[in-house]
Amino acid sequence: MILNYYQESDKISTAIIGLHGWTGTEHSMVPVAKSMKISNAKWYIPRAPYDASSGKGFTWFSGSPENGWKTKKTFNLMDTLFKKIIDDGFSPNKIILLGFSMGASLSLRYGLSLGFSLKGIIPIAGYIRDTDELLNTSSLESKQTPILMIHGKKDSVVDYHNSINLSTLLNSNGFTSHIKIVESGHIISISSSKLVKRFVKTGSISNIELAL
Repeated sequence: MILNYYQESDKISTAIIGLHGWTGTEHSMVPVAKSMKISNAKWYIPRAPYDASSGKGFTWFSGSPENGWKTKKTFNLMDTLFKKIIDDGFSPNKIILLGFSMGASLSLRYGLSLGFSLKGIIPIAGYIRDTDELLNTSSLESKQTPILMIHGKKDSVVDYHNSINLSTLLNSNGFTSHIKIVESGHIISISSSKLVKRFVKTGSISNIELAL
């Protein structure tokens, strides 16, 4: 497992797992962590285990809809990472899964399969190809994990309506999901960062309007 870290101070109460998008690396989410300046958080930023088909960077899922997807290395990596974070002293209710694009998809797919609830899951500009699989592999405990979905209205890579529809689907199946559409493209914007900071600070999706 190739892992990067970032923290603003030694007074840490929350662990944030930052999952990069397609062709990203263990360095991709560091600028995001630095820009957010969340003083009480330690970021764990892993590199995806598969080589991206673009010839550069890495990917969480390798394959294609026609030939199937390889995921075993990714889920093994996430299991190892969670064990490490818990060994570092963070209980699950102090852990946030934050992912961008493909990393957002992984944050939901993995986070909702866990046999315990988390402090939160924050998928930004994500897309779930197989929603039936997501629901079928989700645990009862994960329904207690608050989900803050963020998507840019000007996203030309992943249509923001995918996140709206997914949030509605999750809520109708007993999950606690909140969707925020921001005025940005396929990026983690300043508005998105403010929402994340508010969520980390309060641990609740009910007050995130205060971030704007």
